Amino acid sequence: MDFSNGYFVKECEEIEGLNSLRLQVFNLIREEFDIECNDVDKVLNQLHEFIGDISEIDFNERRMLLLKKINENINFKELIFSSFKDTILALLGPDLLVQKNCNIVIQRPNDNNPSELHRDAPSNSPYEVVLWIPLVNCFKTKAMYLVDHKSTIELYDNLDKTQDWERFEKDAIDKSILVPVNFGEALFFSTAVLHGSHINIETETRISLNVRFKNIFSPSGLKNQLLFFEKFLVSDLVKIGSELEFKKLNLKNKTNEN
Repeated sequence: MDFSNGYFVKECEEIEGLNSLRLQVFNLIREEFDIECNDVDKVLNQLHEFIGDISEIDFNERRMLLLKKINENINFKELIFSSFKDTILALLGPDLLVQKNCNIVIQRPNDNNPSELHRDAPSNSPYEVVLWIPLVNCFKTKAMYLVDHKSTIELYDNLDKTQDWERFEKDAIDKSILVPVNFGEALFFSTAVLHGSHINIETETRISLNVRFKNIFSPSGLKNQLLFFEKFLVSDLVKIGSELEFKKLNLKNKTNEN
């Protein structure tokens, strides 16, 4: 597991969790878009055909309702963690925060609203790791692109000198790599690397989930992490230490009261 580039693709360790997650999302998609077909692969890859000429406003409203249902009804945190447990623990250790809500991206063929070139840090913590989990096989323009860590740093160094954003964007796209990821895999990447997506010119819809994990003790970004993250896993060592700290705090408060 080499994270020196700022990203890697990892095959899941337990497919049962991902299969369950995919099926539950599929059922919510059928419900939200009034689809009768029960063929998972067909519906997810050809969703654009099933929903037809739906307006962009209607599509986005339904996507937001779908996202709300996913976060309210699916235990996505446990399912994703169980699917990639060893890799997450190896990267971040046993004391974890997880993003409270996951996000779903649905990019139909020739959708003119791809994810623009960006990086998540410093607004997000540079110590977070993003898990990008496709529910369909993603390849060519159906996949995401990333700029490796070294090139990202070089690009920002040049931008500081030139202040030429157009040149920065062009050079970043030139240095980017489209990363194919199949269902059953996840793309792990640092919030500090540049990434985005092109217009999907393939004949299939791209559907993916993304969620972030970070170590409890790693520095926060500019955002209040208490609003976006929740405690997910705590080691025995931290449980013991926290109990002592809690008792010390109670003793201090009682002393101040007296």
